[in-house]
Amino acid sequence: MFLFINSIAGSEIIIILLFVLIFFGAKSIPGMARGLGKGIRQVKDASQDIQDEIRKTSTEMKRDMNVNRTIHEAKNSLEAPVRELKDDLQNSGADIAKNINAQDVDKKQKSVPPTIQPKPNHTGEEHVKPDQQVD
Repeated sequence: MFLFINSIAGSEIIIILLFVLIFFGAKSIPGMARGLGKGIRQVKDASQDIQDEIRKTSTEMKRDMNVNRTIHEAKNSLEAPVRELKDDLQNSGADIAKNINAQDVDKKQKSVPPTIQPKPNHTGEEHVKPDQQVD
């Protein structure tokens, strides 16, 4: 705090104290010392209050960061099952669409009567039914 004291010799300090004694008098020096002590005490108290406020704020920030981390972890843990459910529903929907399309194709194939192909006879001519006309 008083770094300049290292550069002042003992004899210089005695001269300064004598000058203060002569200039201010013996009666006012104790009052000045009390005032100086109160001023130093107020500065220390203010310094301590500032340090306490900084510690309190940093503790609150750490707690808020822990709360934010907890909220983020809870969000992720809730989103994961929802994403899985969404993917399962999409896959199921795709499977259902494929099954419906396959059933529609099967129905269309079953509703179309098979075409009858005439069989060639052993002479090489096609077999013609009596009710069919040959052009």
